[in-house]
Amino acid sequence: MSNIDAHFHQLFQPKNKVNQDDERTVLLANRLTPTEEQITDWLQSPQIKQWLTKLPMGITNNLKMEAVNTIIKNVIQNPDKDCRVQFGSSTIGIDVLRWQLWASYKLPYASGIKAPDCPYTLKKYLDAPD
Repeated sequence: MSNIDAHFHQLFQPKNKVNQDDERTVLLANRLTPTEEQITDWLQSPQIKQWLTKLPMGITNNLKMEAVNTIIKNVIQNPDKDCRVQFGSSTIGIDVLRWQLWASYKLPYASGIKAPDCPYTLKKYLDAPD
């Protein structure tokens, strides 16, 4: 006899439109409004550089940091709009609703695509003790 819950399959159902709208409303209500300096310091922090350096994106670390600098410039000009920078099959972007950096890249020697979110969010940066 199995101990698996009969409703186990519901855990993996895609979010319906109502849940997505509710989540967006909550995120908008609690959205951070950082200063230009906070955005720049966060995205140029050692934690962000270290996260990007570890990603096997198929581009140099200098290009990764150039992408981050472009994102900084664009987000400062329009902090309400997501931004992404693409080099070949690799992309680095920012979700300004969650203030989270993300990357997308093709795995070397594989057909899959990897799209991790950076665990070091702006909120974690701001909450960190000096």
